[in-house]
Amino acid sequence: MNEQDRIRILNMVKNGTITVEEAEKLLSAGEPAKEPQTEEVVLKDSRGRKGKKFRIVVDAVNEKMKAAKVNISIPLSIIRTIGPVVAKNLPHDAKAELNRAGIDIVQIISDIESIIDSNMDEDIVNVDTGEGEEKTKVRIYVE
Repeated sequence: MNEQDRIRILNMVKNGTITVEEAEKLLSAGEPAKEPQTEEVVLKDSRGRKGKKFRIVVDAVNEKMKAAKVNISIPLSIIRTIGPVVAKNLPHDAKAELNRAGIDIVQIISDIESIIDSNMDEDIVNVDTGEGEEKTKVRIYVE
């Protein structure tokens, strides 16, 4: 909206043709829409490398399942971004159930933050159980 249009609207308020509220609506309608401010999630570091990932890998072999595999890979930048949001917005009954099971989601997120900051190169969890046809391997690490 140009300056002449603004002056025309203000004169209409002055003459009693429109109310202040109506003038505000007209003036704001003439302004370009502002895009909501969002924080960009960076999946690469400042040097162009891909960011680190939190990995959970489970390989299990037993008579019933034959073979089962879980392979979860979560970018650490996403954990930093949505982790606190998830912790704050968990339903009360879900938080209570986690607490009864001895799981502190806020502490887990804090620990992941510490791992990110320390650039830890070793496995967080590395468990091998069983032998032969009853074998399970669980590995949790940052890569």
